[in-house]
Amino acid sequence: MKRAEIGLPELHVQLRITNRLLAAQLRSVMNQQQLVKLLASTGADSPEIADVLDTTPATVRVALQRLRSEQNRTATSETSSPEELSDGPAD
Repeated sequence: MKRAEIGLPELHVQLRITNRLLAAQLRSVMNQQQLVKLLASTGADSPEIADVLDTTPATVRVALQRLRSEQNRTATSETSSPEELSDGPAD
């Protein structure tokens, strides 16, 4: 029996299915924002991440913006002195 030739479109479909199956497995231990962060760290853009997570690119962009805001808040609080963080003078 001769094997049928597999072309690029078929490989692309299989890759998308595999990515979605892996993302489904990770959903049991990670929330969507964590998955977005993980996929963004691989260099994937918003439409690619949205495709894997079966959501919209806009939802991914919002998650990325929230992650950046959270990262900025964390960086700011780490560089601030205790006096800058307090509401007033200590008694």
